[in-house]
Amino acid sequence: MLYRISALFVFLLVHSSAHAISNIEGQRPGPPPEGWSGQLEFTASGKSGNVEEDRYALGGRLTHRGGANTAFAIVEASEAQSLGTRTANDAFVHTRFMHQQSELVTWEGFLQWQENEFSNLLSRYLAGGGARLDIFSDPETATLAVGLGTFREWEETDLRTFNRSTNTWRVNNYWSYRQQLNEQVNWYTTVYYQPSVDDTDNYRVLFDAGLTVRLTGALQLRVSYNLNHNSHPPRNLEADPVVDRANTNTQYSTTFLYEF
Repeated sequence: MLYRISALFVFLLVHSSAHAISNIEGQRPGPPPEGWSGQLEFTASGKSGNVEEDRYALGGRLTHRGGANTAFAIVEASEAQSLGTRTANDAFVHTRFMHQQSELVTWEGFLQWQENEFSNLLSRYLAGGGARLDIFSDPETATLAVGLGTFREWEETDLRTFNRSTNTWRVNNYWSYRQQLNEQVNWYTTVYYQPSVDDTDNYRVLFDAGLTVRLTGALQLRVSYNLNHNSHPPRNLEADPVVDRANTNTQYSTTFLYEF
């Protein structure tokens, strides 16, 4: 079983490119059962801003829990076309290790890689960690968590006439709220704020909200809205054609999730 799941992850990563997910809170398993578990996804989404498109994606999450320690990996892959022209070519991989110190505090460490051809992103690597504080947590009603940490970011962008490489430390600050509306419906919202340690005018903000509806014991439907703001998007007005990406992009998506 584990071999088949691993093979599927490799297939998704190698044979297509992924829809880059920044909101890990929307993918966080909680709390998973002991041992191995996972989730497969199919997503239909639309985007406005840099690119107007419809997109379909496949992805998955593999999780292992042993006592106070939990580790999971997320892979997503997609490719979109508009009027016969490819309009999306993304890839995303995220791995995270969590150690629950107490009911209040969980320590976390993570590694992440992504690329996005149509946002001029050749590669972006993250390595970091921090603490997650569960302000209150009741799986049957609502949970509120706050995260605070740092990560190192290595980024290379294609500005047509040259490639720009940057690396910086960023603060990773997030607020996550989930509410169980009834036995089938779960509502969530997450806000990330990631300023550069060296330049507070260089920051990124993510707002993500959605509903998850359990259709059967293993099948769920998730409808979400995403707003992503980058204070310093790729820009090169000397290039032909010019590179002038939008500061703010929005996206909506409908995802089917199968748990195992």
